[in-house]
Amino acid sequence: MPSIMLRLLVAALVSAALVAAQEGPYTLKVDVPYVSVDVSVQDTAGETINDLAASDFELYEDGVRQEIGYFSPVSTPYNVFLLFDRSGSTQHKWPFMQRAVAALISNLRRQDHIAIGTFDYELQLQMSWTDSRAQAARALPELIKAKTIGGTNLYDALDRALRNQFKKVAGRRVLLVLTDGRDTSLYRELVMRNRLLDPSEDREFQKAFKSARDQRIPTYFVAFNTDRNLEPNTMGGDEYRNLQIIFRNSLMPQRYLNQVRIRMEQIAEVSGGRILYPENMDQVIPLYRQLGRELGTSYSLGYVSSNPAPNGSFRRIEIRPHAGKLHLTQSRAGYYAK
Repeated sequence: MPSIMLRLLVAALVSAALVAAQEGPYTLKVDVPYVSVDVSVQDTAGETINDLAASDFELYEDGVRQEIGYFSPVSTPYNVFLLFDRSGSTQHKWPFMQRAVAALISNLRRQDHIAIGTFDYELQLQMSWTDSRAQAARALPELIKAKTIGGTNLYDALDRALRNQFKKVAGRRVLLVLTDGRDTSLYRELVMRNRLLDPSEDREFQKAFKSARDQRIPTYFVAFNTDRNLEPNTMGGDEYRNLQIIFRNSLMPQRYLNQVRIRMEQIAEVSGGRILYPENMDQVIPLYRQLGRELGTSYSLGYVSSNPAPNGSFRRIEIRPHAGKLHLTQSRAGYYAK
């Protein structure tokens, strides 16, 4: 009983301290389980090639050629929604994160549009869609001006951003998230019930996962402070540090970090995006700069698989140049058919 009371007391204290057309762009409207993939192309000298057409590519799934259902050339604008985690567990990293966002903005093209949102206990829109880099720069100071540092509703922020924030834009869309991936609901369940939810039974996560699957907007995570790149916090709330106190001499804190990462990976995979793990915060800025360049040199291709069976198998995607010795870089190697 004293042990249980101690956990509840610590939990209470922690909670008190703790939120596309063949040759031009168009928006695909049909309700089919299409698969999307971005690809950049370089010649043998390493120079980027930006003037290819759909007929210059061949697309295969598990070795079987697929019909390219839609195609967007490099020149097609991107609509990039930047989602910035300013919860307590990321507080000491805000200056690095702010500089990373600035690096991304500076590497987007003139035709690309940007919107910026932040989240802690709720999603807040800091800047609506614009192609003005000056306006985007003026929004940067707001990223580190949290009014309240409370709970972290990551999954709700993802769900709302995917369902609502792209309604006013057409063409290519991408959600870029800078976060440690920790949602208060998962942490609270573990502390209060001594139980770590599996993703399949986590209702808050499943809501975000369904939106990522249904909205078909590639979601990219630059994820820090995970079990793959842990850098202990020096200030602000830290769920992992708290769990080390609550569950002494236990693997539970590490299992928690593992589940946090797995959830981000599942959302990235089902949406057609990907997740990047900077080894330390110094790498975040170059990674965001790299993402900006990649978005500016990518073609977008999509298809409906000739194998409709949702059997859970991993299906490998391969894009080949129709002719010539070209080097192709894909945004994803495959997907799970679910």
